[in-house]
Amino acid sequence: MFSHKLNRLWIAVLALSLAALACQPTGGPEPVVVQPTPTAATTQPTNTSQGASRSTLVHATVQIYGAEENNGDLFPIYVGSGTIISPTGMILTNAHVGKPSSQGDEDPDALIIGIVQSEDAPPVYSYLAEVMAADGYLDLAVLQITSTLDGATVNPNDLNLPFVPLGNSDDVHVGDNINIFGFPLIGGDTITYTDGNVSGFTAEDQIGDRAWIKTDATISGGNSGGLAANDDGFIIGVPTIASSGAANVEMTDCRVVQDTNGDGVLTNEDTCIPIGGFINALRPINLAMPLINAARAGIAYNSPYGGPTASSSGSGQETFGPVSWFETERDCTTGDQVDSYPSGIVAVTAAFDFVGMTDGQGWGSVWYVDGEVVYQSNENWDGGADGNYAYCLYTSEGTLPDGQYLVEFYAGEGSSPLTTGQVVVGTGSTVQPTPTASNTVTLYGVVYDVDTNALLSGAEVYVLMPGVTFEEWEGANFRDEDIYAFAKSDANGNYRITGLQRNTTYVIVVYLKGYKITIYEETSFSNQDPAEFNGDLWLGK
Repeated sequence: MFSHKLNRLWIAVLALSLAALACQPTGGPEPVVVQPTPTAATTQPTNTSQGASRSTLVHATVQIYGAEENNGDLFPIYVGSGTIISPTGMILTNAHVGKPSSQGDEDPDALIIGIVQSEDAPPVYSYLAEVMAADGYLDLAVLQITSTLDGATVNPNDLNLPFVPLGNSDDVHVGDNINIFGFPLIGGDTITYTDGNVSGFTAEDQIGDRAWIKTDATISGGNSGGLAANDDGFIIGVPTIASSGAANVEMTDCRVVQDTNGDGVLTNEDTCIPIGGFINALRPINLAMPLINAARAGIAYNSPYGGPTASSSGSGQETFGPVSWFETERDCTTGDQVDSYPSGIVAVTAAFDFVGMTDGQGWGSVWYVDGEVVYQSNENWDGGADGNYAYCLYTSEGTLPDGQYLVEFYAGEGSSPLTTGQVVVGTGSTVQPTPTASNTVTLYGVVYDVDTNALLSGAEVYVLMPGVTFEEWEGANFRDEDIYAFAKSDANGNYRITGLQRNTTYVIVVYLKGYKITIYEETSFSNQDPAEFNGDLWLGK
């Protein structure tokens, strides 16, 4: 049974036992079988959660202040709106609200999040947020609440905030009703609701026919980045000034006719107010999905449109040095550096120097013995920006098998490892070809509660050997040799499995105590699927 511990070299270790492979879900809830899926492109199950109520739509709309710091105090310099899209405090907004530098402007020192506690009162400024992903071309950004206003770190899983489930903007049609929530400057201090209809769609060469959803709903300054929901209570778009992103959409008539800043005079310092015609548009929610998925998975987002991007998932300059090997006890205490290991050992430690890392960013490892994957990890980095890191792989019982060991460590952008290391245990053996990136797929995503959309940590994701069914695995008492790959979701629900062969059919089993087992049958990846494939997983009770 393979397990691991991780730590900075020479510092007390944190045990993270891979007891999952021995954690047989017998006696637990009866398995629920998901309908077979012909290809990986359809492995994500349908989210059966209900749309948000009108009250939830109100309370999930947030006001966002960009603020600058002066002598330790924060002073607002601009305002926008956003939508909470997960109970853990993930927020969707415009890039010019969350990350102005993605469009060539200066970023604020902080992003202050105002929460609606009462629909007839101004929002209460409660949190600070950080940018997880931004696309200046699309003018979209994903934020994550990280702390209270006084800087105290918050646990996202403890927030339990009202949120709006994601809809499908491809299901939006001309004439459909749209509900707009936000904090326009002409609407006073409290949340403002307007509605309208879908009046059409606008194309862009790089995006396609549905680059924008046109609407006759009134959307003015301060409302941008807010919520556009359908009548079923799902977010289907982000209110965005169309002229800032679509060259072929012209603003019609917007005049300074109201003292919006309260200084008693009408000047160009006041916000212009729409006078008839289509002036604004919505970015469809489907265009935001790559940003949302990257933020959920803790990986860097790269815009396919060539515009500026931003991501706090990592520095973009992550570097890992060569791997060194050390003598190791079962408790992962380390000894002398070695070039190989004798038979009968219980643990190995791989260590490497690193620079450019960011605490909280996603990273992981894949371990092979004689070319077969024996362990994978997907975790949040906690080792600081630079230094030396040691990763311990151990067996909770017996000894490690003899063979040629290969480890790959991943972080930052791309699907290639930042460093690899090889070592022989015992007599070693003939090394089987390690799968290459061209003929394998890395499957990553987030494990969710299907009813609440809560992120589920500690969920066990098993990929069975090709040809092995769940019934056969269950009948064999969940034996380890039937497992092709394994991952366990981290504190943010993220999992990552590397080395899945293309054009090979697998069964994926997801298990977490207190939930029904979910089974994804006939999962496969074609030659057209990307090397990094996003597949969120869902568990129900």
